[in-house]
Amino acid sequence: MKRDIFDIIVCSADPIIAEAFKSIIVAINCRPMLLKDYSEIKNTAFKSAKAVLTDEWVLHKDKIIYFKNVFKKYELEIPVICLIESLSDIKESLALIQFHQKPIDAITLNNILTPFLDSGNKEKTSSLIKIGKYNFNKSLNILTDENNNIITLTNLESKLLLILFQNLNQTLSEEHLLKTIWGYSSSANSNTIKTHIWRLRKKIIYNTDIMLELENINNGYVLKINKKYD
Repeated sequence: MKRDIFDIIVCSADPIIAEAFKSIIVAINCRPMLLKDYSEIKNTAFKSAKAVLTDEWVLHKDKIIYFKNVFKKYELEIPVICLIESLSDIKESLALIQFHQKPIDAITLNNILTPFLDSGNKEKTSSLIKIGKYNFNKSLNILTDENNNIITLTNLESKLLLILFQNLNQTLSEEHLLKTIWGYSSSANSNTIKTHIWRLRKKIIYNTDIMLELENINNGYVLKINKKYD
């Protein structure tokens, strides 16, 4: 059973940080809800959210006071995850806020948020797979790298990546891939596989600092993780 997609509020005065937060929220199969000021939380559209993700912005004294007042007035009890450069920057204990050190990846955020999500929807974790320094969300067909860049895959590319990862460092023949993914469909042949492999390789190997290697060996394909990223 596929898990529901939950709303996570994103609040940061820095648009670059806000976009990074949005990326990792998408990577854990949640929906980011961007707001520029905590006063917007009183909007009913935000009351369905499961958590708030913010940064050092909330540590300013006037922001903390307003933040507390908004949550008290509107009886909001959702957790607040604050990502900061250094935990030593925390000057006072705030029961309302959980502090975590930046940077953070999708797997870590998923682990932080899981206790606050509906117990009947814990399939989230099983949808996330670590491949080298990529986080692969097989439910959303996306890869997120260590810089939170999102790579969108097609359904077939996602299936190819998954089966190659499940057989890491093992060469899978074109015949095996045809049978497993296409079921020997009359519309699928050797050229079909070559085309999809080429497109997948182009997406996952996009710079000189290669994380993954997708090689063609004797009419088959093998996925390898660069030892640098083991």
